[in-house]
Amino acid sequence: MCDDAIVLCPLLERNLEVLRARLGAPGNADVLIRRFRSGAFASALVAVDGMVNSVLADENILKPCMDLPHSAGADVPPDRRVGYLMENAVSVLPMKMKDNIDEILADVLSGQSALLCEGCATACVMDTRGFEKRTIGRPESEKVVLGPHESFSESIRTNITLIRRIVQREELTTEFVTAGGAMKTRCALLYLRGTADETLLSRIRSRIEGCSYDFPLTTGDVERLIERHPLSLIPECVRTERPDRAASFLAEGQIVVLTDGSPDVIGAPATVYHLLHTPDDATLRWQYGTFLRLIRLIGVLIHLLLPGVFLSILRFHPQLLSPMLLTSVYETGSRVPIPVYLEALLMTLAFDLITEAGLRAPGALGSALGIVSGLILGQSAVSADIVSPLLLIVVAASGLGGFCVPNYELSIGLKIAQLALMTCGAFGGLYAMGLCAAALLCQLCAMRSVGSPLTAPVAPHRPGNRDILLRLPIKYQKARAFFAGKNR
Repeated sequence: MCDDAIVLCPLLERNLEVLRARLGAPGNADVLIRRFRSGAFASALVAVDGMVNSVLADENILKPCMDLPHSAGADVPPDRRVGYLMENAVSVLPMKMKDNIDEILADVLSGQSALLCEGCATACVMDTRGFEKRTIGRPESEKVVLGPHESFSESIRTNITLIRRIVQREELTTEFVTAGGAMKTRCALLYLRGTADETLLSRIRSRIEGCSYDFPLTTGDVERLIERHPLSLIPECVRTERPDRAASFLAEGQIVVLTDGSPDVIGAPATVYHLLHTPDDATLRWQYGTFLRLIRLIGVLIHLLLPGVFLSILRFHPQLLSPMLLTSVYETGSRVPIPVYLEALLMTLAFDLITEAGLRAPGALGSALGIVSGLILGQSAVSADIVSPLLLIVVAASGLGGFCVPNYELSIGLKIAQLALMTCGAFGGLYAMGLCAAALLCQLCAMRSVGSPLTAPVAPHRPGNRDILLRLPIKYQKARAFFAGKNR
């Protein structure tokens, strides 16, 4: 029995009718359906033009099958004809036998080819993808002075190869999963058997496969599927565009998630410390890595707290400033016609506006735009008595601290937290800032990444590698992270 919506049937022409109807052929000019004679029976190859490597399909599938003698396969049972061609003619290595029409169509639309035979209710799906893709380039957001300069591309197969070239271990496993509803998106889960926790792996797998979104998914969408705190300002996963960093995730026991069409990957579960680490920390000597991490932490604290502390001291705790500095601040502030909180808010938003404009501007124009706009805007604002010079220094120092945040998603979350702390400092002083900071810290401690505490191994304490703030020498870095499997 032939069910159009579920499986193939032994009738070749009937199967081709179903595939033509599902793909919109012959109105769909991209659909390629090639019928041919393969020995003693008829066969057909289904593919999508532009997605398939036509030379590979011609030389390794069509030509060997069509060159078979007319009596070849005459004594083969009809339900084994596809297998006969795979054993005696076809020379394409990656292949799978399938009978589900939906799965076959999803594979064909991804660039693979499906081989069908008369009398056989099974098709052979072969990896003949040959679409154009970007070559391996240099990282854009995770640049390093020393270390590899390779980044992921949009091809999931190329990205897996880049990781396997670094992690040459037999335990490295690749699982392909499909996410989405009407428009399927292929994802890959990479992990080390015996190192990654099976419970966390099954949790990630089920969350991705349970998605029924009807639009193409990007890495960011897949990250939202894995996360369980949509209102949080802190990401629950860590993203990278560098194969060497993805390899370090695998070594720690994390699961790496790749999405077809996206040039970055996800590492999960993660901790908040992963969001503050950079590839330079492992490339440089441990003393240098520790020093850079301390500088980075100071920059994060300045970015997060400095504007709020300045406003709270100015409005509620002026006794903390020296009389000379306080006199200078009041003297320059007396000429500014707007309240100091609104003044700080406008300058902070102006700094973020300049940063975003410089980021979106093409090429070298972005750097020039940021420098020129900052100089002109700051000087003009001070000259026109719109902003006080000391506040301009505070906003600029806070903005520079924000550039120390290595994770782009985290930097945006810290900007929002900065505005919240600044508002609390302006209307409630240091006491209100302390309450707001405590609330944010409690939320951070309560968050979990795929079931793993986001602030561990500090709170709560967990055994494992103590590579948190201090970058210890390599001989002390042998333990894996606390979320690795029990059989590590």
